[in-house]
Amino acid sequence: MTSFLRKQAPINFTKIVSVVALIVFLPLLMVAIWQTTVYISKATGTNANIAVDASNILEPVQTDFYHAFAQGGEEAGDMIAPVATQVKSLAPRIIRVDHIYDHYDVVSGSSGNLSYNFDRLDQVVSTIVSTGAKPLLSLSYMPSVIAKDGSVINPPNNWDDWTAVIKRTIEHYSGKGEKNLGGVYYEVWNEPDLDQFGKWKMGGEKSYLTLYQYAAKGASQATNVNGFMFGGPATTGLYKNWIIGLANSGSRIDFFSWHSYLSNPKQFFKDQQNVVSWLMPYPGLSLKPKLVTEFGFTGSKSNAYGTTYAAAHTAATIRQLISGGPQYLFTFEIVDGPTQTDGSGWGLISHPTNGQKAKPRYYVFSFIDAMKGNRVQLSGEGTWVTGFASKRDNTLRIFLVNFDASGSHVEQTPVTIMNLDPGTYVYKERFLFGRSTETEITTGDGIIKKTVVMNAQTMGILELTKK
Repeated sequence: MTSFLRKQAPINFTKIVSVVALIVFLPLLMVAIWQTTVYISKATGTNANIAVDASNILEPVQTDFYHAFAQGGEEAGDMIAPVATQVKSLAPRIIRVDHIYDHYDVVSGSSGNLSYNFDRLDQVVSTIVSTGAKPLLSLSYMPSVIAKDGSVINPPNNWDDWTAVIKRTIEHYSGKGEKNLGGVYYEVWNEPDLDQFGKWKMGGEKSYLTLYQYAAKGASQATNVNGFMFGGPATTGLYKNWIIGLANSGSRIDFFSWHSYLSNPKQFFKDQQNVVSWLMPYPGLSLKPKLVTEFGFTGSKSNAYGTTYAAAHTAATIRQLISGGPQYLFTFEIVDGPTQTDGSGWGLISHPTNGQKAKPRYYVFSFIDAMKGNRVQLSGEGTWVTGFASKRDNTLRIFLVNFDASGSHVEQTPVTIMNLDPGTYVYKERFLFGRSTETEITTGDGIIKKTVVMNAQTMGILELTKK
């Protein structure tokens, strides 16, 4: 008996330990499996399965909104002039510049006795107009002769001086007896919430609302002027407290503006939905134009701005905003600063001292312009491959872009086009920076199916024209 027990005891003990371990660790194992499944699901996402109903015609495709560009103040001079011909080829509708007071020596004198010299800024505005665009002037920064401690990111010593500066600026560019420009946009400050531009807030000593109100007062005092647009707050992102604070200010607001540096293109559309919902309690303001006056995938300088990654991000963002988007989406920026020879600048074009070369992002805008026409119903977009369809004259077009933040996702994307008139069609595939093919397809049932290879960071247009 003793010998039997000695042999069995380890076995029974092992069983007991195993059961206890199973009871203790099984829930943890199940949680781990669930978390792994969620992670894999998020990592893999959903592939696209595009379906286009050729008979379901929607609203006209708006393309003007993305022909908007912003130039930063990395040099105190006319940075656009050396690349003006290339900029004109972008068919810009509007171009934004900032640093208009501190970079161009506009204001001199002393409080209550100010003088103005717009010659240097006039050169910039003249260049903008020569490209076919109208200007958006970011009313920044505080002229040092009126600023506290002479700092251009501080409030003025006397707020009436700030009012006078804004009044004179608007009269100069919008004045019928002066530059006589119509439809100029004036935006109060640039990224006021950022430390380096003043770290303004919604109240206190450095209140953006006070800055805006005295600027709006100057706008209201401007006389003999053409119609112009006045707004803000041009923050580093879309912030509800800034939008609502401005809405409650009682000042003139012709547009709301903010900057968006977001890696996820789909967040741009969510922002549009958010700002509309926030302004619903303000009937007089809810339909005011929304302007994203700077956008990109990151606010930091990055070598990726010179690659197809940036091009695909831009195309994917435009796709998200092609319906229900902002009045203008300003790509930042037009041309690199002079010290970005490593390719890390935000520009669509490298600096003249670095070859003045157009980067991949430069070509996106004209490529998507081919989609002008009336939108056609498209469904089945995925996590990476998105797109929209349009029809103009006798041609159906499908725009597809594969934006992958990791840069490795490739899809064999099924595309089904339904409710076509039976007959023979010329089918083309045209990829920016890639292949171009053409063939003929005959359909008797009004359905055409294709499989399109979508490599990472690529965009293409499929065209179908009935013979």
